[in-house]
Amino acid sequence: MFVRALCASAGAALAGPVTTPLDVPGPDDCAAVAASAMGGYTALADTFDDRVIVLRAGGAVARTITRPEIDALAPWLDLDGGPDGVNSLAFTSTGKQLFIGVHDDTVAGDGGASDAVLRYDLAADTLTLVARVELYGRGDRFPHLAMAHWRAALYVGSDSGHIRAFTANSAAASGAMLAAWTLPTGGAIRGLAVDRDASTLFAANEAAVYRTVLTNDFSTPPVWTLVANTSGVRGLAWGDAYGTAGTRGLYILRDPGAGSGIDFVSAAAAHGPGPAAPAPYWSSPDLWHAVSARGDGALVIGRGEDAVLMRESADTLPGFDAWAADEFNQVVAFGRGLISPDGEPSGWVIDADTTPSLARFHPASPDGAAWTVLLLLAADRVNGDALARAQVRSVLARYAGLAADGISPHRSADGIYLHWIDPATGGPKPGWGVEYATMSTMLLAAAAARAAEFYPDDPGIVRAASRIIFRVRNWDSYVRPSDRAMYLTALAGGGPSPGSVSLPWHEGVLFVEQAAFYGGAASQSALGHWMNRAVLPSASYIPGQPITTAANNVFSPAFISVYPALLMPSFRAGASWRQQVRNVRWAHAAWTDDFGPRFSTVFSAGTTRADWGGYHADSLSDHPGDVATFPSLTGLSTLGEEDPAYGAYHAFRRGARQTFRTGASILYRRSDLDRLYLPNSAGLPDVAPGGLGLAEIIVPGITDAVLSRPYPTQERCPTDVNGNGIVNTDDLYLVCRFPTDLNGDGAANDADWQGQENWLRRRERTALITR
Repeated sequence: MFVRALCASAGAALAGPVTTPLDVPGPDDCAAVAASAMGGYTALADTFDDRVIVLRAGGAVARTITRPEIDALAPWLDLDGGPDGVNSLAFTSTGKQLFIGVHDDTVAGDGGASDAVLRYDLAADTLTLVARVELYGRGDRFPHLAMAHWRAALYVGSDSGHIRAFTANSAAASGAMLAAWTLPTGGAIRGLAVDRDASTLFAANEAAVYRTVLTNDFSTPPVWTLVANTSGVRGLAWGDAYGTAGTRGLYILRDPGAGSGIDFVSAAAAHGPGPAAPAPYWSSPDLWHAVSARGDGALVIGRGEDAVLMRESADTLPGFDAWAADEFNQVVAFGRGLISPDGEPSGWVIDADTTPSLARFHPASPDGAAWTVLLLLAADRVNGDALARAQVRSVLARYAGLAADGISPHRSADGIYLHWIDPATGGPKPGWGVEYATMSTMLLAAAAARAAEFYPDDPGIVRAASRIIFRVRNWDSYVRPSDRAMYLTALAGGGPSPGSVSLPWHEGVLFVEQAAFYGGAASQSALGHWMNRAVLPSASYIPGQPITTAANNVFSPAFISVYPALLMPSFRAGASWRQQVRNVRWAHAAWTDDFGPRFSTVFSAGTTRADWGGYHADSLSDHPGDVATFPSLTGLSTLGEEDPAYGAYHAFRRGARQTFRTGASILYRRSDLDRLYLPNSAGLPDVAPGGLGLAEIIVPGITDAVLSRPYPTQERCPTDVNGNGIVNTDDLYLVCRFPTDLNGDGAANDADWQGQENWLRRRERTALITR
């Protein structure tokens, strides 16, 4: 039972808390808790059994760390079934690492320090010793100590009144002590919390809360400012995503003399010039041990027999599942809103949208068409979208050259699509360059293949998809046998542009896959090379977790791994490539933890400020503006793991969405160096993968069922064009004829169709005999 207390002081706008049990077997006495500030991870300490339970976003148990594992790393400990054991926990911002403070109620027998700090790494599933240290003054009681992590440093509070700082970057196996601080009034450290926006550490003894700005300069003692006088402090939490805008601030768990209570200090008051008066927020007769703030808007509280989640009743933001559904729908709206948005002939897809006050200026593109088709397929599967089929048919017909007005996209003699298209003519868009792009073609071919399989009973879609795919020819010429490089552009008259060669590895693996399927031995050999991580260049941010890239020790944008993870069956099925996606995810989480940006950050391509390049393919090697690209973050959920998307949900709760001219409001890009900067446009290739990653969370298995599928083996033209009641050679001649030299006689003419006609006639005769 709990008692709500209303709070209306210190700039607060709190209506009161609502608590729900955290449904986890055990723990007996949850004397320490931790939550990831930018995600959904939770850790609970079962003090009497000396174990730590780590929960993934969504609540599934990811790992249980047991007493034997702790003893193996700290054999001097003599833990028993009492309140000695785990006394404090702290996650890094993303939840990649969990730090565990352990104390013994007896003095170590070997003369060394009696206690320990451990580190559990979720990416590697490893438990290591950070430091052997004195945390506790001995005795059989709950010490209510504290830890916090920020920008590659771990801050550890002790019963002696010290706050020790240890090295704790993503690559550190153990921690060197950097400094030891005490508060102005001394006393055991009962609470530590970080305001990540302001790089400020809040620290509490039992009677007062102080703050200091963290600069990572440990040679200079900190300057402490009194935040509030209080009493009986047991823990602190900084709730940057808790509740509403008015509930952002400092939460103080304390012992009011009997039972437990939580007081609140608003963000403004916590950073104010003078001591604030904490306002009562919640109270209970029960013993509550610890508090931590989670990125999904909850406070996690450890108490006598279990743990609970606390949420603010005035919080009107959607929960994670509702947000994921809405974010997906917003991305779909973004894509379909770019189908002929400004009076262009039907079916053209403009490559990007702009902010509401800026007129659209991008051309149409095959890339935009591909991603919009894929979004519409997913929308039909997820929502039973009534408009999806007709819009897919319209888009594919336009790009197949089958639109009634006769305006067709320009393609090279090999069927490679023009990249930047003027919707009025189908030719080059003035001012945008003329290139016939293999990677634009591969995306459209992939989307067309998926559409034909998803709507096999729709003649218009199947016919258009066949025209898109099977007009591409001469596949093998776009892969260089000597080094398996692919060519990025084609000559209008046929063949690759000699200067456009590009070595593996990048998203062009999708084109090489298509070339291997439709071409010959050279392309098949190339695909084997592109899919063999052991022989490809790599870069590692975290030791032992390499990421396959285009050049050794140079990272690639994250989308390069997301594309094949969404669209390529062999990539999704390969254990090594699935690990690639995880390594990309964890490397960016590690960077976020090491450098402390405002949001969970994944570096990928997109619009940036003019002095950062205007448009830039950001990566861990090169990221002007430190711009977080949220669609690549949610795209990393395409393997079915919700955890990356929780980082994006935290950004949503912090107001990171941006509205575009289509009316869609989405998570796109936010800079940590210029937090007021908003991109003036967003491209479909940079936005759509994020929505498709969320689709896998909403409908598990949708990626394998709809998006990552085999290619058709032969052209299909299932349309009774002349209305004679059957699909036969006459319909084939009328519908499927296009200028391709099938028989190799140097001319594209009716003779090229003789072989196809003979095949259909044999099929018709067989059908008659059967009947």
